[in-house]
Amino acid sequence: MTTLIDVDSSHREPRAARTVDVLGVPWPAHKVHALVVAAAVALVSLVLVGSLEVTAWVSGLALLAVWWGERHLPGTAAVAPASNPPGIS
Repeated sequence: MTTLIDVDSSHREPRAARTVDVLGVPWPAHKVHALVVAAAVALVSLVLVGSLEVTAWVSGLALLAVWWGERHLPGTAAVAPASNPPGIS
């Protein structure tokens, strides 16, 4: 099956993804934010509740919420590799 992909020449270039250097390796900022939030939530949950099981669940949910939430904010969408033709991601 053949599909015609219409290329919009007026489309602007996507912004570069924000990165943070972690030990010399560039990480996407949304991943670093998610890890920091999960660690903070884990600490607070462990102090307040005292249950490791509840702490694991709550911090895991916080990590996923921040990770996926920030990933889908405007301007932070995934960018297709340069090897892909325009319109294919």
